[in-house]
Amino acid sequence: LALALEQVKAQDPQIEQVVIYSKFVVAYHLHNDGPTPGWRKANIEGPAYVVRRRGLPRYQLIVKSHETANELTDDLHPDWELDCQSKYIFYKVEDPTKKIRGLWFHNDAERIRVEQELDRLLKELRAAPPAARGQQITVSTPTLKAALHRLADDETFLRAVMDHLVKAQATV
Repeated sequence: LALALEQVKAQDPQIEQVVIYSKFVVAYHLHNDGPTPGWRKANIEGPAYVVRRRGLPRYQLIVKSHETANELTDDLHPDWELDCQSKYIFYKVEDPTKKIRGLWFHNDAERIRVEQELDRLLKELRAAPPAARGQQITVSTPTLKAALHRLADDETFLRAVMDHLVKAQATV
């Protein structure tokens, strides 16, 4: 993975780790328009990398083409939808204007490893608070007031606050 890291870092110095790597994939796009809808090769065939970056976006999927200058780079996002079958990973990115993607793997064992890692990372991203995902949060007085009222009505939250107050008082 050290050589793979060097290759992708040359393109983006924010990349700090290759999380998982596959030697060879073929990228496809789903075309729903026109008289013959279906899957078409994206003219991108080569190694696939799932990388972790220092900044946002935290994770990316990169497919570098051996034959052309074409490249596929998608930011992992909590709204991604994955569908996997033998030798294929299909995914829908969060941007509805972008085509659904497909990756064909020569080796199904590699596909399974990449699928498992993507699943794990997507769960991590979904569990993160919106601000950690790079989403902006707009706070107004009414939304803050409503959120605080919901917390005041939450028994678990109130017990946790009371426990912390008791512990703080005991140390004084």
